[in-house]
Amino acid sequence: MRTQLLVALSALLACGAASAQTTLPSIEVRAGTTESVMVSCAKPDSVTREDVERVLSVDDAAMTRALRNRFVTVVSEACKQGVAHIVVKSDDRGNLSWKKME
Repeated sequence: MRTQLLVALSALLACGAASAQTTLPSIEVRAGTTESVMVSCAKPDSVTREDVERVLSVDDAAMTRALRNRFVTVVSEACKQGVAHIVVKSDDRGNLSWKKME
């Protein structure tokens, strides 16, 4: 009986670990506006400048390149953690942070 329980528990833990490492196909990114963008977890750098400007409400086009690079970084982090919907926030210096959308 104990052996069966140990085998079942081991199998359950192995399945749980495998499912936790499942990569999402894409995630939804918002920045507190009604605008959002779906970004591929396989190719997060495929997000366009225009999408980043639209979602982050960028007024200064000179900031777009740096913000896009940071945007790709936070999207990659969320993908690795398996979070399908995130809200991205930018500070005065253009640093981005994210949290799970509720």
